[in-house]
Amino acid sequence: MNRLDDCNTYPIREFARLTGVNPVTLRAWERRYGIIRPERTPKGHRFYTEDHIQQVKHILYWLDQGYPIRQVRLLLQEGVEPDSARNDDWLEQQKLVTEAAATLNAQRLDELWNIGFATYPLAVYYDHCLRPALQTLRLDNTATVNKAAHFLLKRRLNSLLMQHQRHNPGPPVLVACDHPQAETDALACACALGAAEFRVEYFGCDTDISDLLYIQQHTGANTIWLHLHPLAPQNNIDWSALASEVHVPVIISGLCADTVDTVSDKVQFMQGSLSEQVRHFITGIAARLPHTEQTL
Repeated sequence: MNRLDDCNTYPIREFARLTGVNPVTLRAWERRYGIIRPERTPKGHRFYTEDHIQQVKHILYWLDQGYPIRQVRLLLQEGVEPDSARNDDWLEQQKLVTEAAATLNAQRLDELWNIGFATYPLAVYYDHCLRPALQTLRLDNTATVNKAAHFLLKRRLNSLLMQHQRHNPGPPVLVACDHPQAETDALACACALGAAEFRVEYFGCDTDISDLLYIQQHTGANTIWLHLHPLAPQNNIDWSALASEVHVPVIISGLCADTVDTVSDKVQFMQGSLSEQVRHFITGIAARLPHTEQTL
């Protein structure tokens, strides 16, 4: 493991992998909000301690409760809940996204997403801003607006994923989905893992078992994460065959465990928000898998 000698400390990229908070967001929290202040080497490189890991756990807990980061800072400093409504900031961010999407203002959407992706772990931002905004657009706008918003977001997530693939080492996680309507969620999951320094392979939607087996074999993926649309035909995937053919953990999200007949202990069903699922993966399944050492 790549720690600084004899200090039980972590450089920023390994800290990102351990916590699921990408380096850009860690720097933003430090500069803009004065939280998670790392130590420095004589050359100025950031390094983090076990105390910082505990601080991030506290921050992610409050973020999952729906508090924006500016209010989380108050919670950490004062130890009391802010008086203002916790979701006002998220509602404002959702409104800005939906307004830009409704007018097909791609440049404004990119500006908003730049801020959101820098300020929050991607899974948190997706849970509290992007997914609710997409739901609002689906209800309140034309099919053209809804289709365009999804296209622009998927284009941006694909771009982020390509950036991660160029920089992240190690055996990849194969992320797939079974239906076009599940693709935005699957891409958000892939990018959240990529932002946490995992190398992610993604080959589009409507993936069947032969696709999964072939891609896993040729990429050397040490985990398969399959996101399923609840209303898609479930007989597209032969669960027992998948579990018997692959020798890596298989993660299923988007579908409740009691709706699938499988007996393999290699298959694990994820519940909760995307942020909770990613964090469970990082601290549970991935922590038991071999990984490539990270560098400053």
